[in-house]
Parts: sequence; C-alpha cells; structure tokens
Amino acid sequence: MVMFILQALFLIAAAFIIGAISGNIFRRLSPKKPSVADSSTRAADARLASLSTLVAVNDDVKKSAVEAAAMIPPAEPVPQRSIKTAQRSPSRKPEPQPEIRNPRQNDGNRPTRLKNARKGKPDKLSEIDGIGTVIESKLLALGIFHYDQIAGWTVDQADWVSLEIGFTGRAVRENWVKQAGALAKSAKPKTAKKTAK
Repeated sequence: MVMFILQALFLIAAAFIIGAISGNIFRRLSPKKPSVADSSTRAADARLASLSTLVAVNDDVKKSAVEAAAMIPPAEPVPQRSIKTAQRSPSRKPEPQPEIRNPRQNDGNRPTRLKNARKGKPDKLSEIDGIGTVIESKLLALGIFHYDQIAGWTVDQADWVSLEIGFTGRAVRENWVKQAGALAKSAKPKTAKKTAK
C-alpha cells in the first residue's frame, strides 16, 4: 500500500512538471492576441479624451457656478452692541500660568539654572555624545547653557534633568557629567590664553 501511494505521488508530480513545461512552450509558440486588458486601457483612454473635449465645449457649467455664487447674500453685519459691551468690560491682565512640570519631579534635585548664558553665548552642548539639537534646545529652555553646569551635577540632578527633558536616565547612562567636565577643562585654557595677551 505504501509503495502504491509513493508511485501515485511520483506520477502526479511528473505530470505537473510536464504540463507546466508544455504549457510554457505552447504559450511562447502561439501567435500574440490582444489581451482584454489592452483593449480596456485603450477604451478608457478614448473616454478620457472625449471627456476633456466635452469640458472645453460646455462653458455653461462655469457660468452657472458664477451665477450661483452671485445669488448668495452677503454676510450680515455684527450688531454694534456686542462690540461696545466687549469694549466696556475691564481689561484684565492674563494671570501668569504656573510652570507645567512633571509631578514626579522632586525640586530638591533641580540643578542650578541660569536665566541667560554667560556673555550671551551658550556652549555648544551638542558636542556631548547623546545630546542632539532637540535635547540641546530643551536644556537651553531649562536654563542649562554651559559645560560647567552639567559637570557639577549629582546623579540625582542628572536624573531630574533626564526626566524633565523626557529621556529618563539618559544623562547618567551616557555619562554627560564626565563628558561635560572634560569639555569644560578644555575650554578654560583657551580663555586664559586670551586674557594673557
């Protein structure tokens, strides 16, 4: 019985392969006939060509759209009372919005921040590996402008900043403090040479 099944499977496979090869040869040798897809494509192209000529001939559609727009009444004026009552209301100064902060943050771990960069020019914080232009802009918005500020952070302060900018643990994981310390040391001798001249 097993031998019969194996012979039957072999014969079916052989018949499939012979049929596929003979069909391929027959298709190549037979003359080309236009396919249904080609004829339908030509018919669609002909319909599109006739449609564009119809649009060019029928300018009535454009005229009726202009006439319909002319029939729309103009907007009604706003009553003068509402404007005057709005002007009479006392002008209030907008209340300063509280700083939106992450509720999980402990302000005791907030690092020292500056209102503006020293001498009006912040350090290029993107030189620290792991700080790109997006993170640099977020650090500048937090008041962190210089390498020595980052170099003075504790682990808790680095975590605070990471959470504040939306990249939890990144400052510690990528050693921003150590990198900033090296950059701050390399920046100081340049300023000392300038003042000596």
